Amino acid sequence: MKTRFQLTTGLLLLGSSLLLTACDKAPPPAEKPRPVKLITIGAASVQGQIELAGEVQAHTESVLGFRVPGKIIARQVEAGQRVRKGQALAQLDPRDYALAQSSAGSQVVAAQADLDVAKAEYRRYEELRTKNFVSELDLERKRVAAAAAEARLAGVKSGASLEDNRLADAVLRADADGVITGVLADTGEVVEAGQPVVRLALDGAREIAVEFPEDRTPLARIGRAEVTLWAQPGVKYPAKLRELAAAADPVTRTFRARYSVQAPAGALALGQSATLRLVLPAQKGGARLPTTALIQDHGQTKVWQFDPATGALKGVPVKVATIDGNEVIVAGLVSGAQIVVAGVHVLSEGQKVRPLVTDSK
Repeated sequence: MKTRFQLTTGLLLLGSSLLLTACDKAPPPAEKPRPVKLITIGAASVQGQIELAGEVQAHTESVLGFRVPGKIIARQVEAGQRVRKGQALAQLDPRDYALAQSSAGSQVVAAQADLDVAKAEYRRYEELRTKNFVSELDLERKRVAAAAAEARLAGVKSGASLEDNRLADAVLRADADGVITGVLADTGEVVEAGQPVVRLALDGAREIAVEFPEDRTPLARIGRAEVTLWAQPGVKYPAKLRELAAAADPVTRTFRARYSVQAPAGALALGQSATLRLVLPAQKGGARLPTTALIQDHGQTKVWQFDPATGALKGVPVKVATIDGNEVIVAGLVSGAQIVVAGVHVLSEGQKVRPLVTDSK
């Protein structure tokens, strides 16, 4: 009996011990602070810049066409050819205009003969009037007839001059010295008056044409511009905004801007590729951050700021001033602030972290 009692007591004590052990289970260990990469915001001002690809163009580029319709029978120039003022570029079939000129000339001869007869009649009637052989009314009629003949002669002379001009306009000539940048019609084509035939880039100032995205268009007026040719990367030329499109291109949705380039004569060739660099005004209190530091929180741009005292993160709203490649310039941060620059999308407000790398910006 004693042995059975001792066994029962031992089993009861073992069960109680196991029950107490289960009730006193230790809590799970706390999560270790996540390592984060930080940069420290400096007190210096920052100066942003943007770069846009462009093309060298002439300040003035004209699209030339015939002032009269007809069939092109000759084209004397090719794209890229340099031409002088007055040089023939293309020619229409002149036969119809030559016939019209000849007809107008014949009308001038006939009108001149009519005028000579009318004047002779008027002089004869003047003599007869002095002898009272004709009335004053008859003399006046002859005077009016002579005046009418003179007016008709002036009219047909104007028509003859017009036909002379049309015959001359059958030859398309350069308005100024320049370079042919495009041929838009060729031999054998029948063209209307004013239809583009060639495109002429006039000698003189050169410009660079670039396309601004919608969000960067305001920067075109505030930045200091300079141009670098792809063929001469080490040479910079000052530039100045001359024209900014008032409406976006319907296809690309960009705004075209033209910058006048201050460069020596002959330094810029038409069609050369170039880079327009806009140096923006320095912003006090701004900071340059990688784009990986930004987060969007309910339509607001923020960064994670590290608090060394608590080891926790705090979301700080910032305002993006401009974008420069893979970096942004923001306002709203104080000097000395430590900002997370990597892995920001997996972090949360108040999360405990520890610095991995500290740099300065």
